[in-house]
Amino acid sequence: MLNRIEFSVNNFAEDLMLIKCKSDALNQNPLIFWQLSKTLLASLSDIEVIPGEDSLAVKINILKKTRVQHLADLKNLLGTYQPEVTEESNKLTTVPICYDDEFALDMNDISLSKGISKAEVISAHCGIEYQVKMIGFTPGFIYIGDLSDELTLPRLKTPRVFVPSGSIGLANKRTGIYSLGGPGGWSIIGRTPTNFFDPKKEDPLLIQPGMRLRFESITKEEFRNMLGN
Repeated sequence: MLNRIEFSVNNFAEDLMLIKCKSDALNQNPLIFWQLSKTLLASLSDIEVIPGEDSLAVKINILKKTRVQHLADLKNLLGTYQPEVTEESNKLTTVPICYDDEFALDMNDISLSKGISKAEVISAHCGIEYQVKMIGFTPGFIYIGDLSDELTLPRLKTPRVFVPSGSIGLANKRTGIYSLGGPGGWSIIGRTPTNFFDPKKEDPLLIQPGMRLRFESITKEEFRNMLGN
C-alpha cells in the first residue's frame, strides 16, 4: 500500500482537464497515472483519458455535464483514490531485436555521435533491464526506460515521414517500440519481429506499463524465421 497521494486538477482547455501529483509520489509508483486512468474509465461516465508519465489528461463531455459537475466528480474520486502496487512490475519480458543495417536506420549516426562502436551500442542497449513506462503517442507505441547515459540522444531534427512497424528507437532517456508504422522522430536502432499490439484482441497489448523488459540481439536470419512464425 502506498502513501496517500494529493492530486491537483486544472483546466487545460475548454473540454480538457489535467491531473497532476507531486514528484515524490511518482518516485514511489511511476505507474500512478496509468492505473488512475483505468479507475476513472471504470467509475465515471462521459470522459476519455490520455495518461502520460507525469500527468493524466481527462477529456470531458460538456454537452452531457457541466464543467463544474465533471470537476466535482473527479475531485470526489481523487479524494479517496489509492493506487496499488501491481504484479506487472514483477514480470520480465524479453524483446528480440535485430540490429542489422537494414533495420538499424540510424546506427551509424548513433555510433558516431556517441563515439563508440556499433558493437558497443548494441551491448549498451541489451545490457540493462528496463521498465515499461507508458503506452502513448500512437496506438501501441511503447515507452521504455531509462536508457544509460551512453545512449541518451535528442530526437531527430527532422522526423521521418514513415517508420516501419516493429522499429525500436532512442530519444532522450527513452527507448521505444513502434508497434504500428507511421511518422516518427526517434533514432532507429533496430527492429523486432514480435507484434506487441493487436487491435482485434480484447486486450490488444502484450506489454503493459510496469513490466520489466530486456532486449535480446538476434541475427537477420532469426528475425526472418520469427517473422514467418
